[in-house]
Order: sequence, then C-alpha cells, then structure tokens
Amino acid sequence: MNLGNLFKIFKIKKVLKFGFIFFGVNVLIFCLAFYRNESQRFMPYEYKLVQKIFNKISLNNDLGDRPVTVIIRAGEDMHFLSKDLGLCKDKDNYCAYYVNLNPFKKYKGYRANDLNNALNQAYLRGHIGAGASPTGNIVLDRSTFKVLERKESYLASILAHEMFHILQFGPFEASLETLKDTRENEKLTKKEMEDIFLKKSQVQEAEADLGGALMLYYADYPKDTFLKSMEFFYKQIGVIHEKNQSRKHPDYITRISLIKAFMNDESFNKEILDNPSAPLKWVYNRKENWLRFYPNKKTFSTF
Repeated sequence: MNLGNLFKIFKIKKVLKFGFIFFGVNVLIFCLAFYRNESQRFMPYEYKLVQKIFNKISLNNDLGDRPVTVIIRAGEDMHFLSKDLGLCKDKDNYCAYYVNLNPFKKYKGYRANDLNNALNQAYLRGHIGAGASPTGNIVLDRSTFKVLERKESYLASILAHEMFHILQFGPFEASLETLKDTRENEKLTKKEMEDIFLKKSQVQEAEADLGGALMLYYADYPKDTFLKSMEFFYKQIGVIHEKNQSRKHPDYITRISLIKAFMNDESFNKEILDNPSAPLKWVYNRKENWLRFYPNKKTFSTF
C-alpha cells in the first residue's frame, strides 16, 4: 500500500469521525430541546404553582374524567395596549389574538420591541383575570400571579371556581334553561332573550362560587378561604358599582351574601371521598404554552 492510499484512508476515517461527532452533537441538541420543551422541571414558576395547587385539591375532590388544560396568557390589558400601538386594527371588536399571546416568549420581527414592551406592561399593570371553557381549558392572565404573590390560597380559589365551571358545563346549562323558558314564546325579542340568558348565567356563576368554596374546604383549606379571596378580588378591581361590571356575574354584595349564607348552612361540611382524582397525571408543552392534567379515575369491578 503506497503513501497515497494511506492518505486517502486516513482522510476517509477523519471525515467519518467528524461526521459521527457532528451527528452525535445534533442528536444531543435535539434530545435536550425535546426534554426542555416537555420537562416540568423547567416550567415557569407560575405553572409550577398551578400544578402544586391542583395536586392538593385533587387529594379529596372529584375533578371529573376529562383532561383539563391550563393556559397562562398575556392578559386582558393587551386588548387596550395592542390598540394603542395600532397592532390590533379592529377598533370595534375584542383583540383576542393579543390577549391570548404566550407571555413567556420573546417575540422577534416587525415591531417586536413594541410587542414585548406591551407584554411587560400587561404583566406589571394588569389585574386578576381568569376564565374557563366547557372544552376543558382554564386561562389565567399572567398578571394574576403578580397581584396574588404570597397569596397562594387566593389563587387556589380562582382555580377551584374555574374548575367547577368545567364540571358544570355552565353555558350549555344556562342556554338550556333559557330555551325551556322561552321556546313557547315567539314574541320575545333578541334583547329579551339575552336578558333571560344573562340571568341564568349569573346563577351558574353563583353556583361556581359555592362549588369552589366547598372544593377548597374539602382540600383542607380554611373554611373562609373562598370568602376572603372574593373580597380581595373586588378590592383590587377598585370601582365595582358600574352596571357593566356585574353583567356576567352577580354584583359584589349579592355574591358575598350568597357565599356567607352557604358557609353558615349545615350542607357546608367536609367529607372524605373514597375515590378522589389524585394522583393527577401531568403533561407540559413549553412551545405551545400549556399544562394539562388527567384525573385518576379508579374503576371498581362488581361481581
């Protein structure tokens, strides 16, 4: 074998070695990225806190048999900020796209600085904001965690209230009751129908308050936790007398009175469940910005 052939073999081996190293590094990077995307160890603090609270609630509550997805979003203030900046061109409607942006992401591209600054302002200046969907989603404005810093039990009250909404299928039940009350009356105007539905929806909100209060008591939170939380929620809003602030919910005085009456009722007592939802199975996705749990539904065979 001459010197030229030896050089070629050496060169081939060197290329192969480099190729294996390059391939290995890329596989490692891919695995690390995949791990980081789904690892609960690297979740934002806010998601870790939500997970901690739901784990506690699940120890002595039935959270149903459907997966529940928690999404932390930019928040309601982005509706106004995006309009101020001219990012949201729709002057007459709700800027849902910007409200629901991922607040943990740094955006790039056209007007990225404006968008990132708006996200920061929404976090720093925003109020408590949360909602639930019959599809099994709970959304939380990121500013909620700033306002409720060191008030973990108050955040638990929000999660319990929204969880009860998911269990009760509130909009459907309110709509069904409206249908039953109005189907024989063809003379009702659209406005009259909407008012009837609104009243039914307020009943659903009141039920979610009472259900959430009992859910926390079952989970060994102090009996008055939900009441104190609700009082604080309205205080941080500030102005509460305007009619449009209570259209979807009963007004402050009504809500507090209903919660107090329920707490003093003999039906407000703690039971130990034989088949709670714990332990919950958790899945996290950083890229898509959600945390999901699956209740543990034990089945028992009878013979």
